[in-house]
Amino acid sequence: MAKVLLNVFVDYETLGRTVNILSGQGVTGFYCIEYWGVSPQNWEGFVIREEPEMAIEAIRDHTERAIQVNTVVDKDLAETIVRALATGLAGKRYTVLRTPVDSIRVGAP
Repeated sequence: MAKVLLNVFVDYETLGRTVNILSGQGVTGFYCIEYWGVSPQNWEGFVIREEPEMAIEAIRDHTERAIQVNTVVDKDLAETIVRALATGLAGKRYTVLRTPVDSIRVGAP
């Protein structure tokens, strides 16, 4: 069966709700990446000085804490999961990317 990788980007405060939605849709495994990001609306037209310390400071001052939740699911279930996220995260800021998975190889001792 074809698989897709769902990358769900949410605000830090929305992580618990997001995981509960995924679990409610039968998702049994996922991994999270914490990052600091900025929305295109806040970044548009912004220019950073090319001095490394000033660039890092500017990024720290203009980014927000966020989480990327990633899971691989059957392609047939992906749309149902995305709709559940849309319903459950209504009024919240989120982004979902759907990427086809060509192969999966798991190594375990």
